[in-house]
Amino acid sequence: MLETELAQLEERIQRLLAAYHQARLERRRALQDRDRLVALNNELRKRIEGVIHRIKSLETEQGA
Repeated sequence: MLETELAQLEERIQRLLAAYHQARLERRRALQDRDRLVALNNELRKRIEGVIHRIKSLETEQGA
């Protein structure tokens, strides 16, 4: 009886550890995705700012 309960507890511990490791892996991947998307967003923002600057420069040249 005690051995059965102990075996069940060990099995449960193994499942919990596996779930914990899976959650850590998913968190690490989510953080990597977040960092990649933040970097992409920053790059796109710089490109858009450059385009806006060029448009304003062209508008200023045409208005002069």
